[in-house]
Amino acid sequence: MKNERPYIILSAAMTIDGKIASKVGDPDLSDNSDWREVHKLRKKVDAILVGKGTIIKDNPKLHIKYYEHKGYYRVILDSNLTIPIDSQVVTYKPEIYTTIICTKEDISEDRVKKFEEKGVTVIKAGKKERVDLLKVMSILKTKGINSIILEGGGTLNWSFIKNDLVDEIRLTIAPWIIGGVDAISLVEGEGFKKMIDGKRFDLINVEQRNNYVTLNYKRKI
Repeated sequence: MKNERPYIILSAAMTIDGKIASKVGDPDLSDNSDWREVHKLRKKVDAILVGKGTIIKDNPKLHIKYYEHKGYYRVILDSNLTIPIDSQVVTYKPEIYTTIICTKEDISEDRVKKFEEKGVTVIKAGKKERVDLLKVMSILKTKGINSIILEGGGTLNWSFIKNDLVDEIRLTIAPWIIGGVDAISLVEGEGFKKMIDGKRFDLINVEQRNNYVTLNYKRKI
């Protein structure tokens, strides 16, 4: 299966207590040094992937700063194709950053056409409530996308972990605790019932600077 889909790196910053955003959705954890490393990683992959929640809440460009580059793909998972058509992932430098939106098969052709007229590629995959991740990954591979950085929220991260789609993790731990039962954790969703069912990773590198620690893990073989 791994040879039939892109290599996927989950990249995130979290607090000591495992939160990637506060209870009101504030995700401002990384310092400038960490952001530079994030953008360096973006430069090395073929695509970045986020969920529609990130687009609706933050309206990011999902571009690459600090380094020379030739651009990459911006992949958005949006099961109902509801992101605003004037989002920056649609309008910002499409000649450098090609945007692909992955949605369900029952989305109206009229809605799809509006995005395609903006230069967006729309992939339909999945007949249930959400996009079929396994099918999407296979389609992305056929488009020459061999590596992806996943910058998801807790729910999206769980979907990739549950489907055994994460090959590597880059995790920066910020030096504070925020708490909050409603604060977003690194991985949420339904979770596994037993520890033995969880996905395991090998720690391959540790870097420390100031009070930040960055951990790199690879899928346990």
